[in-house]
Amino acid sequence: MLATIITQGVGYPQLLDDLRAIIRHEVGLAQVSGASSATEAEQELLTVRQAAALLDVCVATIHEWKRRGLLAYTRLGGRVYLKKVEVLNAGTRCRRSEKVGRERVGNA
Repeated sequence: MLATIITQGVGYPQLLDDLRAIIRHEVGLAQVSGASSATEAEQELLTVRQAAALLDVCVATIHEWKRRGLLAYTRLGGRVYLKKVEVLNAGTRCRRSEKVGRERVGNA
């Protein structure tokens, strides 16, 4: 819903001050809600399948990382959940090195 702004009888300096106050207020609200959404993203829970898809590894790899203690997890209602931020951190710590393949010798 858009409000109508009546500028009749209001000088330019007053209008400018009012607009600045409104903008400051809205920016402050946006920063507060942005901080809370960042916190929500950090607390986002993933299933084992979602974590495997996110890191492009197989489900068995996620279970192996859990077993070795490289990846913290939570059980809720019999299911295993992992925090997205921890999954991403584990993914950067546990990345495999690229293997250099042998060149093929022979007829092409």
